[in-house]
Amino acid sequence: MNDHPLPALRNQLLSLHKLLMNSERSAYEKEGNVIESPMQFLQLLMEHERFAWLRQLSQLVVMMDEAMEEKPPITKERKDALVGEARHLLMGSEEPGSFAVRYAKARECESAVAAAHAEISKNFE
Repeated sequence: MNDHPLPALRNQLLSLHKLLMNSERSAYEKEGNVIESPMQFLQLLMEHERFAWLRQLSQLVVMMDEAMEEKPPITKERKDALVGEARHLLMGSEEPGSFAVRYAKARECESAVAAAHAEISKNFE
């Protein structure tokens, strides 16, 4: 596993989350749904089943934030475990409806997501 700093991976995952949110929002709106305000979108992100899969990624980013704030500083084992969780979330499941499966579909459809994934994948080498 690459000894990539956790803050950099966390920032990459946060950027990926934003790309995926925007992609899901576009798809949702193309189906004829109207999102009238940022607050309404935030509520959809937090409560609507369609966006539930994205919450797994945001939860991982929060876990990383909390780990980096721990005293004493985060151990190598904890950092490796978080990197492993990220790898598993993004690529570790072939179960229908899982984050990894939906994410793989997003990578196929969105070049920006594919490019972000290429960068993030360097953390897992």
